[in-house]
Amino acid sequence: MTVVDGPESQQKRKAAFSLAAISELFTKYFCEGQANASTLKANASGFGQVNPSNEDNVPKSFIGRHRKLIGIFVPIVIVHAIWWTYMGTTDSFHLFVGKGGANDIPRWYMSITMVFGSMVAGATSEGGAAVAFPVMTLVFGISPVIARDFSYIIQSCGMVCAAGTIIWMKVLVEWKAVIYTSLGGIAGIIIGLEYIALDPPYAKMYFVVIWGAFAASLYYLNRIHGRKVYLVLDPPHLPAIWKSCTLWELSSTGLGSYVAFNWKAAVLFATGFLGGIFSSISGSGIDICSFACLTLLFRLTEKTATPTSVILMAINTVVGFLWREYAQEGIGDDSWNFFLVCAPIVCFGAPFGSVIGSFVHRIVLAWAIYLTDAVQLVGAIVIVQPWVYQDKPGFTTPAHLTGSSIGIFVSGLIFFYILQLLGEKLVERNSRIEATARALGNSNLDVGSGMGVDRARQLMRQQQAAAALVPLHGPGRFDAKIRSSHT
Repeated sequence: MTVVDGPESQQKRKAAFSLAAISELFTKYFCEGQANASTLKANASGFGQVNPSNEDNVPKSFIGRHRKLIGIFVPIVIVHAIWWTYMGTTDSFHLFVGKGGANDIPRWYMSITMVFGSMVAGATSEGGAAVAFPVMTLVFGISPVIARDFSYIIQSCGMVCAAGTIIWMKVLVEWKAVIYTSLGGIAGIIIGLEYIALDPPYAKMYFVVIWGAFAASLYYLNRIHGRKVYLVLDPPHLPAIWKSCTLWELSSTGLGSYVAFNWKAAVLFATGFLGGIFSSISGSGIDICSFACLTLLFRLTEKTATPTSVILMAINTVVGFLWREYAQEGIGDDSWNFFLVCAPIVCFGAPFGSVIGSFVHRIVLAWAIYLTDAVQLVGAIVIVQPWVYQDKPGFTTPAHLTGSSIGIFVSGLIFFYILQLLGEKLVERNSRIEATARALGNSNLDVGSGMGVDRARQLMRQQQAAAALVPLHGPGRFDAKIRSSHT
């Protein structure tokens, strides 16, 4: 006897299938899990796939079970205790209804803006200034100097809270990038604040066209499905990846081995310096600069590059705030007033955003970059209208403003495309080192400890020659293009 399903049964099955597909899609992209030290350890053996760790089923202490909530609410309690005390003793609550900017906008508009801006700052590589600066300058008509200084103060609150949450949750961070990029960023932001100044329309347009070009480049790169990405720059189980980039060292043993020139470290320092220059102009820059370098050149996964960029921006913005406040003329009252109406919001939004960003798929983080930068670029073109002559500083040469903005956008596309090509070469180089270790059955290929750079390279050549004798088919086959957890 044959049973034939009626239309109603078929519809139910289709509905159940659709719900299952939606649930699977949501779980994949929004509940992937955090990348942490356990993830790195799990991927260290056998050159396995890059899979975030999910330790929810592992028994934990009270702090371990509530680590995320503690990471979010401790910054809130601290900031709100200080904020309510200050606002109450100075009776400054009227600042919310006060107005600012050329367009006479109530300040509480910025409070609403920073609900979104702070979450973007914590969840993506776009700092709070990536939202605050264009909104304040393009929509509210606020001076770029005031908007930049406000960005320094508000990020010194929100981004520092987000960075603390990231560290507390033990989210995987590339600390070599933090160290070398921060050193360059400190020099860059100080030099930029002292010697670089742009007219308002140039600051507005240059900010959006540079990062519009980066977003387009990242989108192009992510169209390559299944592309190889890494967790860290210096994998603990394969030191050759980092050590082989050392071009010179003082000695092969002792303290002299720490005095060396590594081209990856030099690139990170230069990236930080350039990002510091951008931060001196718009209040944000080192975060997206480092993110561009880590994802396009070094091919780190967005899961690692994003929290790394948040910590970098927190450090750089504190330096910018301190320099403006104590080494220069000081931050103006307008910037402080905007800060006071936004501080109780960003201390929650940024840590909460960092928790969300640590769980979603890297493609979701990338799409957040695409959308944010696209909105900024289109908004700037519509509002600034750089091709129109206006009797204001910077608008008297519309041809130069338009031409230079287009030139920077095209140059940015070319520059980021070159970074992608260099990244491909670096992936091939890393794959050869990985394949050598796999062929020799030695995943802990340490070519750096105590032997010097020359000896390390000689050993690598010998091992690669030995690897060439391993058959590429059958039981001895190895694949140089497998995903791994390092670069």
